[in-house]
This record gives sequence, C-alpha cells and structure tokens, in this order.
Amino acid sequence: MKVFIAICLLFVVHSYAYVVKSRDNLLQFRNECVAELQVPENLVEHYKKWEYPNDSVTQCYLKCVFNKFGLFDTTTGFNVEDIHQQLAGVHGEAEHDDALHAKIESCIDKNEQGSNACEWAYRGAICFFKNNLQLVQQSVTPQA
Repeated sequence: MKVFIAICLLFVVHSYAYVVKSRDNLLQFRNECVAELQVPENLVEHYKKWEYPNDSVTQCYLKCVFNKFGLFDTTTGFNVEDIHQQLAGVHGEAEHDDALHAKIESCIDKNEQGSNACEWAYRGAICFFKNNLQLVQQSVTPQA
C-alpha cells in the first residue's frame, strides 16, 4: 500500500509542469482583464507600451494578468519557478539555481506588509519588469 501511495504521489508531482503561455495567451488575458476590470482606454494604451502607473486599477490589472498566466496566487503570491519557466520558453528548461532565478526571486516577497493582493502583485510585477522587461517581452514574442 505504501508503494502505491508513493507512486501516486510521484505521478502527481511529476504530472504538474507549468505550461508556457504564448503571445496569443497574453493578448487574451489582457483583453479579459480589461473587460473584467473595466479598464479605461487611456490606461490600456499605457499597458500596450509596458507602462504601468501606480494606481488601483493598474495594480488589479497586473494581478489579473499574472493570475491568468498562473504565475500569481492571491494566497501564496508569485511562483518563482513558474515565472522562470515562462521566461525560458517552451524549448528551454529553467535552471533554478542560476543568476536569473535569483533576480526573479529578489522581486518576490511574502507580503509581510499585509497589502491587498492587487498591491502585492503590482509591487512584484514592477520590480520584475524593471529588472527583466526585455526577457518578459521575448517570452511572449512569436517565434519564427
């Protein structure tokens, strides 16, 4: 019986793998979040240029997008490993002990401040974009 349980647990752990999202996913998630949050068009224009002003609508928009990507959870926060895998792309395997992983991790906090989920997601996203925007953009650029 113990062997059966161990095999089942191994299967569950092994079967979970982050699925890298595409540019089409990004566009879909952006549109869904804009609609759900009724984001004004002037803010949408900023987002298209990767500009994210510090306001409550933008904070919740980023939380929504990261949530739909499967990279942020309102209880546990950001998933560093999955973010790293998203950046590595469908053809790469993230090395979770490299410098990029450390850079991603440096932007992630456990919300010791007790901020609401939107502020928490915004704080991590802005830090992450500030340090890795080119990689983020490349990860959702169509591959030739």
